Amino acid sequence: MSRADLSSKAPRPSRRRGGRVRLKIEEQQLRDAPVSSIWLKTIESIVGAKSMHDGLLAAKDGAVRSLRVDRGEIAGPVQADAETSLPVAIELPTIDEAGWQRLVEAMACEAIWAAKLLEGEIPAGLGDLFRGCGTPLLPDPEHIKTHVERGGRRDVWRVAALGWIASERFFRDPLAVLAVRGMPCGDLVERISHHRALRTQGETVAHPPVVLDSAVASGPPLADCLEIWWRPHSHVHELERASHASHALLRRLGPSTLEGKFPLSGLLATIYDEAAAEAARLLDAPLGDEDASG
Repeated sequence: MSRADLSSKAPRPSRRRGGRVRLKIEEQQLRDAPVSSIWLKTIESIVGAKSMHDGLLAAKDGAVRSLRVDRGEIAGPVQADAETSLPVAIELPTIDEAGWQRLVEAMACEAIWAAKLLEGEIPAGLGDLFRGCGTPLLPDPEHIKTHVERGGRRDVWRVAALGWIASERFFRDPLAVLAVRGMPCGDLVERISHHRALRTQGETVAHPPVVLDSAVASGPPLADCLEIWWRPHSHVHELERASHASHALLRRLGPSTLEGKFPLSGLLATIYDEAAAEAARLLDAPLGDEDASG
């Protein structure tokens, strides 16, 4: 469908210049996806349906030259016709530390939250959980600020065009919204895991640091260990080992979410024990003639 068929008055970007971003995902797909749909509704409530429509056409034509998604801001230059590009920014408030703490405590109650986030997926009900903690996944429209440098009222379509391109980013990487709100997904998962560990084990860490005597820690000169540097010396086995929690990884993951009576955690624990025993056997095996000669 051409621009003339849609009877849009949005300025057409120059096709002679490169270095631009074009919207490739279909509109309905963006409106159906969990995060991008919320984002588009939010932007539309700010700019209006008409500007949203014009911005869609401009985004498909390549009016947006580039996209930058940062903490608390989505920005990029947007061009009309043969004019120079105007910098456009959409500012979102970030979640404060108290808000993140409430979210971490809520998500630490079930292992499914961290597991889904680790897989790069948006867990079902994430938006409800955020809003229930008083911090919506995306802020309400009245808390979002938009800027078009040297622009006027007629340039609101530029905000919409940038919003459409950002929706495609959220479609491909929905967890990017967490970084925009102030905490990258990896940091959030780490905090959830740490909080779960504290809840189940208190302040005890799974593997406390081992304090070695200075003579043992230094060892022989490196030049004398080139062939066997990776093998532990016999006197290391005589050291008193600090106690540690067995199967720490399984403890952090929590109970299995799979239904049924099969003891999945027990099976994994057995596999870990056998793998550890085999690794220890290989490390403690005596050097053969070929190994000693290098």
